Amino acid sequence: MAAVKPHPLTPAAPPQVIQDFYTPQEVDTLFGVVRRDGPWRLVLAHHFASAEEYLAVSGAKDRCPDARLSDFTAPVFRGYLAREGAVLHADVHDLYFSRMLLDPVLRLHKARYGFAHHMLFNLCGPSNSFDAGHFDSGNWRGISSVNAPTWLMSIMAKSGLFDAWEVKSGQVITYFYDSGLDGGFTYWPDGPELPPRRLPAPFHNTAVVSDNSRMYHRREANGPRDRRDLPALTMGSLLSADGEDEWVVKDGDTEIARFPHRDTRTLFHYTALAFDDLADVTRYLDHTDDLTFDKVFEVLMADLRARGVRFREPSDPMTDRGFVALLTDTYAMAPRVYPAEAPLDVRAA
Repeated sequence: MAAVKPHPLTPAAPPQVIQDFYTPQEVDTLFGVVRRDGPWRLVLAHHFASAEEYLAVSGAKDRCPDARLSDFTAPVFRGYLAREGAVLHADVHDLYFSRMLLDPVLRLHKARYGFAHHMLFNLCGPSNSFDAGHFDSGNWRGISSVNAPTWLMSIMAKSGLFDAWEVKSGQVITYFYDSGLDGGFTYWPDGPELPPRRLPAPFHNTAVVSDNSRMYHRREANGPRDRRDLPALTMGSLLSADGEDEWVVKDGDTEIARFPHRDTRTLFHYTALAFDDLADVTRYLDHTDDLTFDKVFEVLMADLRARGVRFREPSDPMTDRGFVALLTDTYAMAPRVYPAEAPLDVRAA
């Protein structure tokens, strides 16, 4: 009997929890950077220019067929601390290059070699969760977040057509949310069609070692429930610290929200690349077997034809919104079941 091919979005292993991950001094260092070096942009503003691009990643397409990007905007702000081996904020240098962060990812994949990839944070004020479930951007030889849009990498992962070029990755994500009022982490370790699991809050320095580029997951709503709706947000909204205990959100010079630190949910997110052996490392570094964008779209369009999908070949498939929507529909997959304790929020029309 032929082996059953696993779902393309199934992690190498379920998430592992490590309590009290950072030392108190390291926690002070990380939050010190966030307070000092803002303002910070919305997560969505970092990665998406249109609803079509977001829906290629999110599981919300069938629930929101006429969606606009603003339908999913929540006060979740992001800043990069290090990227692709470059430390952007000097205070985190030793952490970014530490064995403490790299070794759990190597163990996750039973890999011998690895590189520090990205380190970032998300800070969220009181908020609903409009995220129907997403997975993190993957990496392939020649294609990564350095040169490719998030929506394309998501289509590549969902299609399962590019596994021969995949570069394994793993995350150490450390959560801080002292409240027990919602705010957990929902994840689908058996694929998005099967029931999820969740890690409930509160979190204090709680690390999760995971394979998020191959696992749907989502932030649950957090903060006081009567303060979670913030419709005045725009893609230009920015977050800054105000002293040691408050955060303020502004659009230009206009303050649109303010909340105390105790109502925030923060995570520090580290990603490393993992390699089985030295040949795997060498192939990656020497670019001897890289994908190109032409090859990616050639493979995708060949698969569309094999599936009997009718389409007109776009002159610029990278920016053609209709073609992006076609790929999203063709490779559609999304979580169907949510925990009773953490339902999906939908913004009223």
